[in-house]
Formats: sequence, C-alpha cells, structure tokens
Amino acid sequence: MQERQTKQKQIIYDALKTLNHPTATEVYGWVHEAHPTVSRATVFRVLGGFAANGKALELRTAGNEIRYDYNVEPHWHGRCMTCGKLADVEAKGLPARGIEASACDEFEVQGYVLEFFGACKECREMAKA
Repeated sequence: MQERQTKQKQIIYDALKTLNHPTATEVYGWVHEAHPTVSRATVFRVLGGFAANGKALELRTAGNEIRYDYNVEPHWHGRCMTCGKLADVEAKGLPARGIEASACDEFEVQGYVLEFFGACKECREMAKA
C-alpha cells in the first residue's frame, strides 16, 4: 500500500531539503514559522515515518540530537566538535556502497557508523577572532 502524500508531509519534506541536516526541533521551527497550524507532534511523527520508509536518513552522531538528511544515497558525514553541525564529507578510498564486515563469536553485524569530526568554517573563524 502506498503512503498518502499530504500537504503537511510535503511542507515537512521541503523543510528537510532546505535545512542542513536539521534536528526535528529545527524542522518544526522552520515549518511553524510559515505554517503555524502544523503541530510539533506531526513534525516529529512525519520525520520518523520518513526515516522508517527510506525517504530520509536518521543520523545519530555521538553527543548530539538525532538529525535528518533527505539525501538517502550512500554518503559520509562530518561533525563539528564545537557546535555539532553536520556536513557531507567526500571520503576518497572508501567504497561508495559501504564497508562489508563480519564478526566472530556468533555476533551478527547489522550496521555501522563511520564518523568524521573536525571544525566547521564558522567555528574556525570564531577561534581566529
């Protein structure tokens, strides 16, 4: 059965595409500004649905809130150690479709997270000042 595409879902998806790896709270703020009738619960529910249905990625990075990415193609992310901002990272030498892994002792590998970290442009400029 195909999921219904509602106006609210389109508004939330537009926010996801406009914002850079936003949290659910950031998406809600953007949506609420232009469409105050869309509730916080709706935004959080729809984002969870997007992640469950493969329409968005749910990014769980160390020490930060869950963030969302509309780009569901395989790619890597880097996290600013100062402000927590995420950015897409091009990593040469890593396979585009991910790393194959297996484990011993009857452990089944179901996934992995590879996290790059550093400093975003804004934080580097503030450190120079």
